[in-house]
Amino acid sequence: MNAYKNVMKQIHASEEFKIKMQNEMMEFQQKEKRVFMKKVRISVGSLVACAVIAVVASLVNVNNDTTIDLTDRIEVDHAAPAASAVVNIEGKITEVGDDGLSFTLDNGMEVVVTDETKLGIDGPTAPPKEEQFFEPTFRVGNLIGGFTEDTTTEPVTAAVIYTNWNFEKPIR
Repeated sequence: MNAYKNVMKQIHASEEFKIKMQNEMMEFQQKEKRVFMKKVRISVGSLVACAVIAVVASLVNVNNDTTIDLTDRIEVDHAAPAASAVVNIEGKITEVGDDGLSFTLDNGMEVVVTDETKLGIDGPTAPPKEEQFFEPTFRVGNLIGGFTEDTTTEPVTAAVIYTNWNFEKPIR
């Protein structure tokens, strides 16, 4: 403000101009103070809001040591499958034994089907037997998908044969 007054003394201006300029300078300084105070208020308000949220969040979580029992809200369908079927017998039949129940796959695995071997897919979500990809006999060219308990024995005994199907020449 002093610099302004010094400059104004050197300039020969009308009194009216001097008063107008002085008033505008005062208004500008007041506006600057208001803007600064507004920024300070917003910053302090934001800081206080964050502190309140932190305190409330910590108070809410203090007494939650009890376990929540969700059994009333969760519905379990015991008939639904729990997991995917495990397949460790897989390939295309390259040779069928004389008995019709033993065969060799294209990966070299020899498989024996016994009376205990389950054939086809069963369970509550399984398609009807007539819609499954399963032929009544094992023949060369059929694709096999199944499961055995022990893959180290030679030949392996199949626990389940899920698929026995020839897509090129199917038999029903």
